[in-house]
Amino acid sequence: MEEHKKDGNLSEKGSGIIWLLFLIYAAGYFAIAGFLRKQEYAWLLLDGFSLSVSVILLIRYRFPGRKGIVLSIVLAAIYLLSCIPIFSVFQAGKCILVFLSAAASCSVFEHFPEGSLQWVRQEKKGSVLLSILIGIAAGIVLGAVNYLLMRSNNPIAPADVPGAFLLSLSPAVLEEVSFRTVFYAFCLGSIGRKLTGRFEKFSGWFMMTVPHILPHISIDPAHGIIEIAVSWLIMLALYVLIFALAFAVLQKKRDILSAMIAHGLVDFIRFMIFGIPM
Repeated sequence: MEEHKKDGNLSEKGSGIIWLLFLIYAAGYFAIAGFLRKQEYAWLLLDGFSLSVSVILLIRYRFPGRKGIVLSIVLAAIYLLSCIPIFSVFQAGKCILVFLSAAASCSVFEHFPEGSLQWVRQEKKGSVLLSILIGIAAGIVLGAVNYLLMRSNNPIAPADVPGAFLLSLSPAVLEEVSFRTVFYAFCLGSIGRKLTGRFEKFSGWFMMTVPHILPHISIDPAHGIIEIAVSWLIMLALYVLIFALAFAVLQKKRDILSAMIAHGLVDFIRFMIFGIPM
């Protein structure tokens, strides 16, 4: 009885930390996007949120073992390659964020293997190939949806294949690892065990979808408060249901590799049709 009560107290404390940090992040987003009207800075805020979560986890759980370190270095190197088409020192510097968020996630998954996400599913022969095929299939479907959503407001301006491919590695790695995986790891590390209760599971799904979506949504001050709120909620729901939830499901139900492939392919299709954003 005492152990159950103690576990419940730790769970409540962990959930409180998760939501407190998210509310601080959300308040910063609304201040930046709504009051300052500096939408581009919302991405910097997300970088800072991910970095903060990663550092908190690394302080608590330390760096992972050798395999985790190697994986983190490889992911950071892949992200660095994505910076070649539109190189800037600032963007290239985000490889540090990728390394830290990957290392933090690996460390938490080592401590709590029962509740962890799988980087690459390998329990059966052909599992890796199946993950790749699932990622490609999901990427083609979501890429087609993204094309239909973008075609009315964006001119056709095809990019070169090598440049589009390299740049697509950025969302595949940065957004899936630093803006999704590490936030789930934060939930797992804060609760201190596999997420079991409804609220704990909801917190995990929420953190894997909503924080990354917020910088995608701008706030138009030209309308009234009610119109702004309704429009914002509709956009949030659409982004979460069409894209974020799909990638989160791939991470949770399959592996992180399939989600990375799907996400990268969506953006590769976008760049090949509408060009590389400058």
